[in-house]
Amino acid sequence: MKLKFTFFLVLTLVFSSCDESVEIPLLNEAKVIDRMSSGSWKVTQFTYQNTTKTADYEGVVFDFDAITVSLSNTGTTPVAGSWGVIDEGFEGEPELVVNLALTSVEPRFTNISDDWYIIESTPTKLRLKDENLATGTIDYLTFQKL
Repeated sequence: MKLKFTFFLVLTLVFSSCDESVEIPLLNEAKVIDRMSSGSWKVTQFTYQNTTKTADYEGVVFDFDAITVSLSNTGTTPVAGSWGVIDEGFEGEPELVVNLALTSVEPRFTNISDDWYIIESTPTKLRLKDENLATGTIDYLTFQKL
């Protein structure tokens, strides 16, 4: 009987010592902006209407600051634009959206000028997705830090 009691006592101590209040740091707008503003980026994946279009951005360099983005090595006139991150989620459940608006009328740049939902953000990668309501497909865009 003493052995059973000791076992339950140890079990109780183990489970009661687990801290349920440990919070995982949430991704927020400022963190995404800070990450994207530090260094240059390239597109490593772009899928548009179920077609891979990544090659359209070969060599193009994206430089983000707090509110603007400029592109170099576009092969045409320089491209610029604005970008931002907003939280469209509910209280306690963020759903971050990157709004990318480029000034070029070239299809390769108008196709990525959109509101993109963040599906992954690390210091070296930003993965985005967008549901194309016209076609019912999901487009994907990934930036990788150079």
